[in-house]
Amino acid sequence: MLILCMDIGKTKTLAITLDQNGNIFGKFTAGPSGMWLKEEVVIRNIKEAINGCLSISNFKLEDVDLISISWADLDTQKDWENAWKVIERIGIEKKRVLIEHDAVAAYYAVTWGEPGAAVIGGTGSIAFGVNRRGQSMRSSGWGWLIGDEGSAYWIAVKALNAVSRAHDGRGKETILSKMFTEYFNVANELDILHKVYKELGGDPTEISKLAKIVDRAACLGDEVAIEILDEAGKELALAISCIVKRLGMEDERIVVGGLGGVFRSNIVKESFMYAIKESVPKAIVREPLIGDKAILGPIVIAYKRLGLKVSEENIRLILNKLEE
Repeated sequence: MLILCMDIGKTKTLAITLDQNGNIFGKFTAGPSGMWLKEEVVIRNIKEAINGCLSISNFKLEDVDLISISWADLDTQKDWENAWKVIERIGIEKKRVLIEHDAVAAYYAVTWGEPGAAVIGGTGSIAFGVNRRGQSMRSSGWGWLIGDEGSAYWIAVKALNAVSRAHDGRGKETILSKMFTEYFNVANELDILHKVYKELGGDPTEISKLAKIVDRAACLGDEVAIEILDEAGKELALAISCIVKRLGMEDERIVVGGLGGVFRSNIVKESFMYAIKESVPKAIVREPLIGDKAILGPIVIAYKRLGLKVSEENIRLILNKLEE
């Protein structure tokens, strides 16, 4: 049995082929395909990911038994309609396709379908959880203008604000000022305005890249950067703990965790893990999944739809192969 799984996000589109035993045949990464992007961009990048993966795997599309997709930005009915429209335009039969919101897929990646909750800490942020009674809830994920607390974009904006405050004398001095002016190749902090608003047009994906600089500054001991990353970890943990409380899971054996590039920061990771253990002490906290490991979500969803066993042995096998 051949399964094609895809993790479609704001930063990239990852596709892999595997069988029911967890054997991975091919992996290919294309550009971003989140539903907030233009339809032509989404179609182009999804096609590139699928064709590239199948080519590497030496399979054809008709050889695939099931396509399982984790898709970012499916927040409204219109988003879902557009997603299925994209599938039609690519020429894939709907009956062979499973589509889930990336927050739901994250939940499956972390919990393997057990009661609990997971949070994504990527370009944006969102959490999702399910209790033993089948009740579910999402938290955060309100987009970069309203929320996405703890995300790479949120970290970047906090850092840009800190630089502006330091420049004006309204806040603490920070090496982020020097690091950002060097990154943008400008003479002073005020010139960053032109870069962010004019050249980047406020693009969340591009602005989010500043989060890596914040982590470097924190590793150098910058107090402002450390505070921002520590707060990010707490915000990501809060998104989970509120789900746990709302769904009445505080006193139950549940699984929680996170995934996404923000967890590459040791400060964010440690802050998140500590806050989770403080707020949900009875939960089993799994290590955050980073990079291509997010594809585990649509894999688990596919296995469950096909009635296949989701065992720890299979999960470990898949995760180890993703690291190769």
